[in-house]
Amino acid sequence: MRGELRVGIVGCGRIADLQALGYLAHPRCRIVAVCDVDGARAAERGRAFGAASVYTDLDRLLADPDVDAVDILTPHHLHAAQAVAALEAGKHVSLQKPPTRTLAELGAVAQAAARTGRVLRVFENFMHYPPHRKARELIDSGAIGTPLSIRLKTAAGRLTDGWRVEASSQAWRVSREHCGGGPTTFDHGFHCYQMARHLIPAEVERVHAFIHWTRLGENAWYDGPALISWRYEGHPPRMGSWEVIASLGMRVRSKYYVSDDRIEVHGTEGILWVNRCTGQLLDEPSLVLYRDGETRAFHDLETDWADSFRLGGIDFVDALLEGRQPALDAAEARKTLAFALAAGRSAAEGREVTIAEVLADAGQ
Repeated sequence: MRGELRVGIVGCGRIADLQALGYLAHPRCRIVAVCDVDGARAAERGRAFGAASVYTDLDRLLADPDVDAVDILTPHHLHAAQAVAALEAGKHVSLQKPPTRTLAELGAVAQAAARTGRVLRVFENFMHYPPHRKARELIDSGAIGTPLSIRLKTAAGRLTDGWRVEASSQAWRVSREHCGGGPTTFDHGFHCYQMARHLIPAEVERVHAFIHWTRLGENAWYDGPALISWRYEGHPPRMGSWEVIASLGMRVRSKYYVSDDRIEVHGTEGILWVNRCTGQLLDEPSLVLYRDGETRAFHDLETDWADSFRLGGIDFVDALLEGRQPALDAAEARKTLAFALAAGRSAAEGREVTIAEVLADAGQ
């Protein structure tokens, strides 16, 4: 590849402010184009990012020879068609999580990447968040022995706090058809399922879920509270759980989405706690390690949620310039998507669901 990467942003909603950080910070990258159906919003983001070209039609951006790669930040129901079109136009693709609503859609995108020889990355920013990265580093070094269990907890807060997100951005998330599932257990859930896979070195085998659905309006649903548990393959026996608390009247201190996410990983010789992500409920270390009767607190990690986007964007640019595959590739993203779909099916059918069953039903 040439000496710099030229990126086009597709979808200029609120998340684009964070998604652009890595590209803007990288000395060998430029955002050269933006695209959004809302012309005023596209023009605003174009000015903010220094993009020379502003489009309201995706085909025009994909025909732009100055664009090497596109970052797709649109609603989930648009992901598959837009990613395939971008790959077939010869662009590398960063696709916001969840990559698609179904495994069949993701399969079509993966086939397009293989057919065209372009790079496909599914972007999940939690795995780039510095406390999460440090936790993985400690686990890999044996700091807690063999990981046995992971517990995640997400507490939603009142929607009038935190980021100001346009009503149109919220509307598609609460539509099961457009989102692919619930705004919590599918959209946000992809982060949590990926962290469950990222921090425990084993594949998820079976899933059981309770998900309570609240109707907010016509074709508008909220999925919480929820309790999702799973078992990993192999030995020793390892299990995990994720609890969603619908505390919609609680104030969650956050510059971003009003959600408090915490993780506990318990091993044969110690415990790790990750105490912060988007929310900042307590003044406490972002990461704590317990082992051999001693507690070690990590106070010097970057903890702004935006850092995960910045680092993830930088890694995507570096990967393309270096000719390597960035995380997540299609195969890894498929496993996490199958996990999310298994949870949804389990709750709907009131039974335990295996990952193998979900993959088999999708012909994979």
